[in-house]
Amino acid sequence: MQLEESKEQGIDVLLNNESLRAFLGHLIDYAGLFPPARLSLREAIQNYASYKLEQDVWMLGHFVIRASELSKLSTYVNLFSAQTPLVISATGSRTESFDGCLAQLEDDLKVINDFRSKYGEQVEINAFELPLPAKIPRQHDLQNIAVLTVGQGLKPFCELTIPLNSEKWEEDILATLDAIADHNAKSEQKLGMKLRTGGIKADMFPSPKQVASFIHGCIERRLQLKFTAGLHHPIRMYRKEVQTKMYGFLNVFLAVILGEIHRLDKNSIKEILSDEDPGSFIFQSDYMAWRDLKVTAYEIGQVRKTILSSYGSCSFDEPREELRELIKKQE
Repeated sequence: MQLEESKEQGIDVLLNNESLRAFLGHLIDYAGLFPPARLSLREAIQNYASYKLEQDVWMLGHFVIRASELSKLSTYVNLFSAQTPLVISATGSRTESFDGCLAQLEDDLKVINDFRSKYGEQVEINAFELPLPAKIPRQHDLQNIAVLTVGQGLKPFCELTIPLNSEKWEEDILATLDAIADHNAKSEQKLGMKLRTGGIKADMFPSPKQVASFIHGCIERRLQLKFTAGLHHPIRMYRKEVQTKMYGFLNVFLAVILGEIHRLDKNSIKEILSDEDPGSFIFQSDYMAWRDLKVTAYEIGQVRKTILSSYGSCSFDEPREELRELIKKQE
């Protein structure tokens, strides 16, 4: 039976699978404004509004937009209502110093509050993605970031910007995670973490070892994490458009979930991230598995609630449809 025939008869290989529902629930933050799609604001926001009315809305997360560009959405807010609000994750701008970071953050929060005040229940802005300067953060910097964002009802995710080719990348990343874990241990205003897993060029993709170090470090330190960039496809594969291997979102998210539930070491996480064999990934209603490592639907749901947030993608169609095709081939 073809996928289209299945959907016409009301059989959805994703929605009718308990473990996949737990895995995919509000997983994909729509970032159509960003590369490689780079859609116009009109195209991107109209896409998001249409996705909100589809049967797959349960997989849809936030609309991702730079905080500085929120006012440009005014023309399109009438596409949404209190019943189907425009749910936004706002992103900040990169800065060289933490003083500059905090000044920019204050400006962004003013824009966010003005936009909220103007549109009320039609708009929900509940997350903020903040690129940190490429330095080890100090505790008072982290405290200021947390107070400013959490105090405004935002869940902050701190994006790491240390250059991938730095000889001290892992050392600096782990020092940054240590600083954020130290902050979270002392404060009720928690900070989450964000990692870019790709881009429009090969040198923008971290290695499996780097991604594994980040995931393992966040799990060890109990830091909530999210990802962005390069996760359009379910399974890791070589793509000519970037002339390198792109991570599969199944690889990345199962690496986190299995890493948490089975307390995997970095090498095991790296092996999951690097796997290009679709046959290694198993989908049953009550569990998912990579090879012989299983996680139940309940465990998946718990990890999604506590550690694993979502990922930004400039396509909502590619991930869900390619996953449907993958599962149909395995039936």
